[in-house]
Amino acid sequence: MAGKCGECGAAVDEAARFCGDCGAARDVPEESSEGIARYREVFARFISDGALGTKELAQLDVLRGKLGIARATHTRLLEELDPGAAPEGVRLWIDVSTFVHFQVGQRCLVRARVSNDTDLALEAVTVTANASGQAADPARTYTIFPGEDAEVSLWFTPQLGGFAELAGELSTTDLMGATRGYRFSGLQFRIGGDGPQVQVVHIDQSSARVVDNSRSHFAAGPSGGVVDGRDWRQLPVREVAGLAAPDAAPEPEAVDFRVTTDAGGYHVTAAIGYGDIATVYGGDMDAADGSRRKVAVKIADDAADNDLIQREVRTLELLTRERSRQRKHLPRLLDSFKTPDGRAANVFAHLDGYDLVRVREKYPDGIPDVHLLWLMRRCLSAVGFAHSQGVLHGNLEPAHILIRPRDHNIWLVDWCWSVVNPAQTGDGFKALNEPYSAPEVAARKAPVPASDLYALGQCMIFAAGGDPAAGSIPDRVDERLVRLLRFFTRASPRQRAQDAWVMYTQLEALRDEMFGGHEFRKFEI
Repeated sequence: MAGKCGECGAAVDEAARFCGDCGAARDVPEESSEGIARYREVFARFISDGALGTKELAQLDVLRGKLGIARATHTRLLEELDPGAAPEGVRLWIDVSTFVHFQVGQRCLVRARVSNDTDLALEAVTVTANASGQAADPARTYTIFPGEDAEVSLWFTPQLGGFAELAGELSTTDLMGATRGYRFSGLQFRIGGDGPQVQVVHIDQSSARVVDNSRSHFAAGPSGGVVDGRDWRQLPVREVAGLAAPDAAPEPEAVDFRVTTDAGGYHVTAAIGYGDIATVYGGDMDAADGSRRKVAVKIADDAADNDLIQREVRTLELLTRERSRQRKHLPRLLDSFKTPDGRAANVFAHLDGYDLVRVREKYPDGIPDVHLLWLMRRCLSAVGFAHSQGVLHGNLEPAHILIRPRDHNIWLVDWCWSVVNPAQTGDGFKALNEPYSAPEVAARKAPVPASDLYALGQCMIFAAGGDPAAGSIPDRVDERLVRLLRFFTRASPRQRAQDAWVMYTQLEALRDEMFGGHEFRKFEI
């Protein structure tokens, strides 16, 4: 619990002997037998009422400061009065604000934070959790040094609505190799039951598809939420002897098959992504010239969707027929083939990037404005180039935008849904992907460049930590940037941003105004 320094007013721990800012000495009570006895009495009463909760721990912090009780004394009493309790230095916090987004069938996030106040680093920490029997994948952190903490993301896809309880296990291994396991429980919340926000609209009877993006955005609406919502809440954890650490995080599904074409041979070893019409596999290419490279092999799940796989080939050939600066923002098509049962497949060079879904996992509150600006500018550059060639992407969403942090490169992927020269050919939208598709998609109107810009604006709202379905943008985002995002996402295509290159220039001016010109700033994922 923090107090204030009498000299400079800085926040100071109640038990601190001096101010960390100005160095002024503080009048802190000395530990006494009477104080210890009183502290022990309160401590014992709290424990007798059940496991120590957030309010009890906070009150003990205040009481320890007022009585001058040392942390070592607190730890000794904790071990004496409640042998199963976790040491004070291992603490678990849950961000309960994310529970408002829990919805049946949606991909839902719980943020957990592990604090290490011990004197030895924790080199491995694993958190597993379930919500009334609906399990999340194990989450792991990097090394947590003394005095630091780390956040992990727990992902659920609830199948049942109604009230649920969050419970789970926490496993730690310190630098001595000692492993401890703890259990936590007791956080009740409610899961909304409206289901995935997927709407079926037949834009064209022969080629319309509907994209289920329920795994790539937060559901909106008031139907879910924590019982008495706050922000970060500490959950008591209790050590359990002999609790083994979970197995290693699940790897991509292993496969093993080979494909041989005129361009070379491909050894496919893992299924790394599942889309709406295709599965993406990872592997290596043995080229005819003897070289090897990593590749991604995208194979249609059903031959009925071959037209979309082949459309991606034609579109990328059109966009890369001439040299341009924007080629670095496009996937590199290496080969195409058909499986023995007639399904179309494309082979791409491996992209060492993270899609915006993964980025949002790392930055649940949104990426900083300075990084959002360069991300949006590069996307506008790629979109503007495609529009200059008569091509609309047609299905921009967070999973289709990849970032490479080390050099700030981006890629726009999945051009299966592209629209080519719609004014001349009558080509129409191929997918409705709410909340990223522009309103004119559901209304079956003609595709225009502003349709891509709407989708891009929605993707940037997602990257900024907002909710595209509700149109909400965090208050921390600079109001100038908010106005720009609102301009991109106006309902009427005539009233929103029209030209990607014009917006690229305006964004460059906004960057100079906000941050004083271009400067490379490291972005970590």
